Amino acid sequence: MAVIGGASSDEGFDDCSPPCAMPLAPPKPKPHARRAYVPPAECRAMESLARTLEKAATPQACAHLAVALLAHVPADMLQLVLQELNRLMRRDFIAKLPLELALKVLELLPAVDIAQNVAVVSRQWHAVAMQPYLWRRLFHRRGWRLDSERWALYCAFPRIADASRSLLHRSVAQIAEAFTAASPGALAPAVASRSSLYALEQRLDFDAARGLMDTSAPITTMDSLAAATAEAMAFMISPRDRINAALSRSPAFRIAGAGGRSPGSSRQLRPAALAHSPPLPPRRSPRLPHSVPAGRRPCARPVDWRSIYAEHHRLQANWRAGQCRVDRWEAAHPESIYCLQFDRENRLFTGSRDHTVRIWHLSETGSQITQLATLVGHAGSVLTLQADGATLATGSSDATVCVWDLKTCTIQRRLQHADAVLSLRFSDRWLVTACKDRVLHVWRRDQDYAHAFELAGHAVAINAISLHGDMLVSASGDRTVRLWDLATRTCVRTLDEHTRGVATLDFDGAYIVSGSSDRSIRIWNARTGACERTIANAHADLVRTVMFDRTMDVLVSGSYDETIKVWSFSTGALIHKFKNVHTSRVFKLMFDRTRIVSCSHDRSVSIIDFAADLPHARLLV
Repeated sequence: MAVIGGASSDEGFDDCSPPCAMPLAPPKPKPHARRAYVPPAECRAMESLARTLEKAATPQACAHLAVALLAHVPADMLQLVLQELNRLMRRDFIAKLPLELALKVLELLPAVDIAQNVAVVSRQWHAVAMQPYLWRRLFHRRGWRLDSERWALYCAFPRIADASRSLLHRSVAQIAEAFTAASPGALAPAVASRSSLYALEQRLDFDAARGLMDTSAPITTMDSLAAATAEAMAFMISPRDRINAALSRSPAFRIAGAGGRSPGSSRQLRPAALAHSPPLPPRRSPRLPHSVPAGRRPCARPVDWRSIYAEHHRLQANWRAGQCRVDRWEAAHPESIYCLQFDRENRLFTGSRDHTVRIWHLSETGSQITQLATLVGHAGSVLTLQADGATLATGSSDATVCVWDLKTCTIQRRLQHADAVLSLRFSDRWLVTACKDRVLHVWRRDQDYAHAFELAGHAVAINAISLHGDMLVSASGDRTVRLWDLATRTCVRTLDEHTRGVATLDFDGAYIVSGSSDRSIRIWNARTGACERTIANAHADLVRTVMFDRTMDVLVSGSYDETIKVWSFSTGALIHKFKNVHTSRVFKLMFDRTRIVSCSHDRSVSIIDFAADLPHARLLV
């Protein structure tokens, strides 16, 4: 089988604006020009005459009289008349309209105009322009969303540092250390008794927390926290299970070992006062909302929608300007890293030529990654992986796919193939694997991974696949991209405009983006099959990895030329080029709204963080 443009070092590819100004206070209104002095007696006489004319004459007659009077006004006094006319012509519709209608009107304006122009007209306009409802509507109108679970956690633990803002997403040992580091001695009363658990609940008593902590089960003592730590080694357990494991155990514990901590850390937490705690009394109420006495339940901190909008606006500006911080971790594996994925729970999965998968925790600030576990189960290089919840699927050059249960870190199923597995993707219903044997293998997840059928059509090895519902897209070294319908088991469309083997692709259900050994990136309309844009010579070498997000209007690519580039999806224009992120070929990248995470032949993991100086950016979805 011919290898086009590839190298033995890459087993995973077979190629036969600045933020808007937010004024803190409205400016003082400018004083009007001073009128010429008129004796009070004359003023009263003129006002009386005006009232008489208003009653006796028609509006047309009054206007004719006013024009006639202006003819006798000296030229130097006409400026005062014009100022008075301008004042009479102005109508403060924002002040006269009900607040609801005024907000509806302002919703039609760009956010920058509201902040820079509307808010400085007057104090009343400023008050309306700063209404949280208005900025919330503007935020959602842009298609942006706030992660309500993370905001609830952020409100519940405002004093705890970055490590514990991911409290529900970390192991018991890390939870204990985070509490102790933030408030020495605070952990012991938090878990020592039912009454102190009630105090902790008061910090969590907001509506969004109801689903985060299930306290209906009785709490009993246990011999040590080691069992709880094992149960909640829960970089892979759901947030609800993790908080249960952290709070539904007795405080008689000793935390030891390096699990969940950075390498080299040997700190141990030994609350001696809790070593022989008696069994805890039964709870007064099993559910959180009823455990707080009436009148004492504080509300969650309201969302500052204007600040959240401003941060999102600045985040977009950072993407456009390339304003970021680059963090790099050398030797994340002892060999080349071929694949990676990270998720909303800040879990990072990496697969390597060293036959292992490593699981890491990404800090909220993006400045640290902590190794949590190493999964050993393959006899060859790990070339592809996908994680979702408590399930991880990995494909290897040993011609197997392992399906892992992340709650126990054990292999649930092992699926044998005829050759190296180069790519895989799964959904709730399907698991699809692509191999060097030129065949797509389809498995039924809802039937215990029973082999359902095969799809053949490519002439050489299949390098990449992407799955969206029942629609599957595959890319091959035969220079084609094929669109398949799994429901009918047929090839719907073949896209064949690349001049060399296709190494990578991404698919969102409507558009396909492909990268090739011909150094180009092509954007296809999946419905029509038309190639809508071609970025010729996108890189100086093979385009190894691509990903796009139409809502962000961003396309990111990585190449054998050791660079990562950010493009506009809508225009194909280059936004920014990162040249020093890696020192060798870029094999895989993934991004969300705040960062790009990539891996390379140089054995490193790098993070390009566009939200390093934005404290709430991670709350955005």
